[in-house]
Amino acid sequence: MQTTSLRYFLTVARCGSIAAASTRLNVAASAISRQIANLESELGCVLFERRPRGMVPSPAGDLLVDHANQILMRADLAVSEILGLQGTARGLIRVAGSEGFALDVLPNAIAAFHARFSGIRFELAVMPPMKVTQSVASGEADIGMTFKMGKDPGLTIVHETTVAMLGLCAKGHPLADAASVPLRTLQDYPVVLMPEDTTSRQVFDAACRDEGITIEPVLTTNSLPSILSFVKLTKAVVPLASLSILGPVLRGDFAAFPLADSARTSRAVQVAVMRDRRLPQPVRIFLDEFVSTLPTDP
Repeated sequence: MQTTSLRYFLTVARCGSIAAASTRLNVAASAISRQIANLESELGCVLFERRPRGMVPSPAGDLLVDHANQILMRADLAVSEILGLQGTARGLIRVAGSEGFALDVLPNAIAAFHARFSGIRFELAVMPPMKVTQSVASGEADIGMTFKMGKDPGLTIVHETTVAMLGLCAKGHPLADAASVPLRTLQDYPVVLMPEDTTSRQVFDAACRDEGITIEPVLTTNSLPSILSFVKLTKAVVPLASLSILGPVLRGDFAAFPLADSARTSRAVQVAVMRDRRLPQPVRIFLDEFVSTLPTDP
């Protein structure tokens, strides 16, 4: 059983179709179909069920997904260690993160690492927090960074810290120089919020309920670049985790102000890896260096 066949099989299982897998792998769909057919012939069973919503692993396919993950991770580890013996820093590091960390935190860490190890390639996937944890637990990503979710037995948390929620606004905004702003003061301004299924929105809405107020957003979006563009051009404010907006504020593009009673709007940030997985050396080095740049709780 060749690792190429297993990689193609896993990609189809994750993408849900050969066409999507072809795009992700940059490999002809016919080549992927042929590898899947070879696997099914070798194993003597059907690995996928063809359904209207796409290709879904059969019971045998589900079993192979679990084993294929382990086989490929061990193969990647072996290649990494062999290259290490040869003094060659090469390999692929797959990082998954939620939207708030994709603007500066993760790209900055990747850029710093790339400057020293140009032979290392990266894949950065931006997805909702739940998908981040699933991606790491399944082995699809090596490292995940997201706001704290419920406990997942498939993960090991390697770093956790609490960050405050700040109000972000354009420079020159009436609140730009405020020392502390009560939540109810935000009712006097247009407010931008993340969607209701995000932890950012849920924390903010809960704090508003505690205050006995309701704030209706003028714009709801999960796109941080869209939020920044809108806030820069208007009198709007947006409550976001400090770590998510540190870059734009430090560059002088925006102003930020503390929210009163920050304990109620603070959020935990986690960096996670798959439980009991032995990480390839480049991943371990990047992880250690990345975590060392993150804030720690006092």
